[in-house]
Amino acid sequence: MTIMKQTLLTHYQETMDFVRGLEHIPEETWRTPYAEGKWTVAEIVGHLSPWDRFLVAERLPYVLANESFRVTPDSQAVNEEAAKMSREQQRILTIDEFLVSRDRLRVAVDLIPEERLTDTFTSKGKTISLLDFLGAMMQHDLHHKTQIEQVIAS
Repeated sequence: MTIMKQTLLTHYQETMDFVRGLEHIPEETWRTPYAEGKWTVAEIVGHLSPWDRFLVAERLPYVLANESFRVTPDSQAVNEEAAKMSREQQRILTIDEFLVSRDRLRVAVDLIPEERLTDTFTSKGKTISLLDFLGAMMQHDLHHKTQIEQVIAS
């Protein structure tokens, strides 16, 4: 799938608008898992922020500088910590953290010259372009949006 920079920027704005709208769902819905034994809406939203911050601080600068990555996170640990935090904090904090981190990602991507989005990097033995990587992250968002919509619809 080939996407364009504007597609990413539009997606980031739409995702921010969608999450902002979650301020108005009932608290019970916010704390409802999308399936038995799965994450709640709060946990889904909460786990996105640390990854946005990670992309801005630890991936984009290194890809654009053609440097090796300094940090390889433990995905499960990051997700578990973010989910725990989201279970414990007020909804508005989880939503605000997401809005701030996603806006920073949106601005960072907007500042990348279009031709640099074809730059490639290797991670876990696989070479991928920055645009394809960001596109995969967009698909990840859309997957979680579908899960949240399932909860809201029920």
